[in-house]
Amino acid sequence: AVSEAFCERNLQLLFTHLERASSPITRSNIVIALGDFSFRFPNLIEPWTGHIYARLRDNDAGVRKNTLMVLTHLILNDMVKVKGQISEMALCMLDADLRIRDLAKLFFTELSHKSANTIYNILPDMLSHLSVHPAVSQSAFRTIVRFLMTFIERDRQA
Repeated sequence: AVSEAFCERNLQLLFTHLERASSPITRSNIVIALGDFSFRFPNLIEPWTGHIYARLRDNDAGVRKNTLMVLTHLILNDMVKVKGQISEMALCMLDADLRIRDLAKLFFTELSHKSANTIYNILPDMLSHLSVHPAVSQSAFRTIVRFLMTFIERDRQA
């Protein structure tokens, strides 16, 4: 087992390797390991979650898929708090890879089942991030918002 002290001493090295590794297999394996570390040492990993979210923009579809799956698991099990970076998950609905698009939609569907207000509560922050994101066209923005609005119940939240 990895001790907390060992994890803390080597975390920066692990994230540096995640950023610089040329092998997509290595990057995928590091993301998976970081998911495991998040369960074991959530307070150590929390300041680094932005670096995990960054792998959602990796040039390799396998790395993006594994990152999406790890983040989905962490968020749905309350190991990672939903913050502004959730818009990166929404951008996965526009991914060139169909599996990633479907996984992103499944994530938001499952997230909406956790609480009636979850999507409603994160929507303003997501919209503000997506509206200024350089990679999001008006058409892409509409696609994401249209999908997310399906989780808003009119009677209570509109």
